[in-house]
Amino acid sequence: MKPRAFAVLAAGACILSGCIIIDADETERGNLHMDLEFGLPNLQSIAIGQDTVMVEIAGACATKQNLYSEVETYRHRRYEIAFEYSDPDNCNAKSAGESRLEWSYDELGIPLDSTVRVVNRVAR
Repeated sequence: MKPRAFAVLAAGACILSGCIIIDADETERGNLHMDLEFGLPNLQSIAIGQDTVMVEIAGACATKQNLYSEVETYRHRRYEIAFEYSDPDNCNAKSAGESRLEWSYDELGIPLDSTVRVVNRVAR
C-alpha cells in the first residue's frame, strides 16, 4: 500500500472511531493554560481509555482532591484536558511514592465516544 493511501485510510479510521490524542509537549493551547508552578511536574504517564483518563505522578502524594482538571470543549465532540495541582504538592520526600489517579469521562463532563486530548507535559 502506498504511504499516501495508508495515511488517508488511517485518518478516515480515526475520524470514524473515537480518537485519543496525547499531546505531552504543550503548556498553552486555545483557552487552556497550565501554570507550570502548579502543573504536574512529575507526570510520568497518561492513559486514555474508552471511558476513563488516568495520570501517573512520581514522587508525589497527589490525590484527586488536590488536583484540578480544566476541560475545554470544541466542536465535533472534541475535548482537551489540563490537570493542575489546586494546591502545591508539599509532600515529604520520604513518604512520596507514585500516585495513579483515574477519572471517568462522566466525572470530567465528557460524553462517551469523544476525542480526548490531555495537554500536560510528561516528564522525560
